[in-house]
Amino acid sequence: MMITLNFKNFIQEGKIFLKLGLPILGSQLVMYGMTTTDYIMAGYSSSDDLAGVGLAAAIFNPIFFLSAGLMFGITPIIAQHFGANEKDEVTIKSRKFLWTGLLVGIVFFLFLQNSGFIFNFLDTEVNVKQISLGYLYAISFGAVPLTIFQALRGYSEGITQTKVVFFLNAFGFVINIPLNYLFIFYFDFGGVGCGIATAIVAWIGVLLFSLITGFSKMYSKFSIYGKFIWPDLKSNLELFKIGMPISFGIFVELSMFSGAALIISFFGSKMLAAHAISINLAGLFFMIPLSLGLCTAVRVGNLIGEGNFLKANYASNISIRISLFLAIFTLCLIIIFKEFLISMYSRDEAVAVIASSLLIFAAIFQIPDAIGFSAIGSLRGHKDTFATMVIMIISYWFFAMPVGVYLAFNKTFGLPTEAWGIWLGMILGISLSAILNLLRLKYKKTKLKTI
Repeated sequence: MMITLNFKNFIQEGKIFLKLGLPILGSQLVMYGMTTTDYIMAGYSSSDDLAGVGLAAAIFNPIFFLSAGLMFGITPIIAQHFGANEKDEVTIKSRKFLWTGLLVGIVFFLFLQNSGFIFNFLDTEVNVKQISLGYLYAISFGAVPLTIFQALRGYSEGITQTKVVFFLNAFGFVINIPLNYLFIFYFDFGGVGCGIATAIVAWIGVLLFSLITGFSKMYSKFSIYGKFIWPDLKSNLELFKIGMPISFGIFVELSMFSGAALIISFFGSKMLAAHAISINLAGLFFMIPLSLGLCTAVRVGNLIGEGNFLKANYASNISIRISLFLAIFTLCLIIIFKEFLISMYSRDEAVAVIASSLLIFAAIFQIPDAIGFSAIGSLRGHKDTFATMVIMIISYWFFAMPVGVYLAFNKTFGLPTEAWGIWLGMILGISLSAILNLLRLKYKKTKLKTI
């Protein structure tokens, strides 16, 4: 009887995860698919364009999540108010968070406009540097719509309207392809054309999202438009308290990947291009557990808002188990199809040989990264974000990167060097982060039971 009951609970919870999670997965895949398309189309232009776009992405991504990542704090805040059926709190706070998105977008724009100083510290081919700098300048004009879009996304997902975000991102993915072709090949901007196309897509996306949230019946109950509201310090402080640890935590993780790219650039453009392929494919497959983690944050947040603590813990357990299963599945896919996957990015045999070996490492860290982010998703549902930030700092900055850099430049006990040493360090750091976040989640679940 108990087994039947557990199975029924699993099916019931699984259906909710699918309803919430599939649109989020679709959104993440098409968003990351835009980056993948950039890499593939830039690679067909030249290996230097691929390396240049990869180097620019290594700078853009961590800074984007350090700034726009603040908006991720909106989802658990709105989710708990939605779960408690606090309509006024949902609408008023969501309006005020749009102001935050605008301010953060302006800061992000100014940074990208003045990011050239970073290249003074890199010993990379001049042509690759020029492509990277041009890409960052072009994409800077999409900074403000990107951050406002993330604010709207946090509001939409917090009230469980996840399908709209998916369709908007899917539309952006589709139109990005012809725009890439136009600017990369027709106007002959090369890799810089990817940045121009992304900026245009960002403006189209935020305009459509604003229209949908303003006029669609799905948002009528929790409409965020109407009476003009100025931002206030209290709401911004709440968002910064929840969102800043999330954004900084993501920044820490991405800065590890970006730092890896910057270090690998010392080993030549071929090695850097191979790393760009491997890290992009690893990230593409990681969208599955990442989406599950984001879904878990919404689900756990809703259940805690309802006061259903037992079910919140149950949802956390299911998330971790599904993440482990999916990670093993993606590991097998990467190993089996790695040669085919690499062939989509580059026709350079030297790049393909290096990427093939690096993908073995990329496949391995799918498992600890998936489990760790599932735990992080549950912790976000608890609005517990500061501890995960500290864990990431310890795991990535104080462990993974020092170990990776040491291995890259030193032969130690026959362990891999250069790019392979960097990847081994990242795997060890991600594994440490997963263990510590699981322990933190166990503590939070135990504490929730006593309330």
